[in-house]
Amino acid sequence: MLRNIPQGDLLCRLLETCSLRQEVIAQNVANVNTPGYQRRVVRFEEELARQLRSAPLTGRASPLAVSPVVVLDTHNWPRADGNTVDLAQEMGLLTRNSLLYQTYLQILALRLGELRSAITGR
Repeated sequence: MLRNIPQGDLLCRLLETCSLRQEVIAQNVANVNTPGYQRRVVRFEEELARQLRSAPLTGRASPLAVSPVVVLDTHNWPRADGNTVDLAQEMGLLTRNSLLYQTYLQILALRLGELRSAITGR
């Protein structure tokens, strides 16, 4: 189904989402000792997958119609001080997000190289 989405649009939206997720994770880490702080997460991939499943196979799905959203995470149990941030979990998510960002950048660089080759005829 991804063949119906312009790859540049999807890559740009994924890079934007990773950037936002980096900010949210940094905010969570900065507030790890703030009493009552509720952990935040970025929701994007689930909505994109839902849209792709519902898009007709012959049509064009647009990742630009889906935007990342920052929401409170309701899955973590609060500590005694009411804070829901788990530092180990945030560090793992930070590593995962960094790897995804680097991967998306490499794919985008390859796509740009293909376009440059096509334009120059080399």
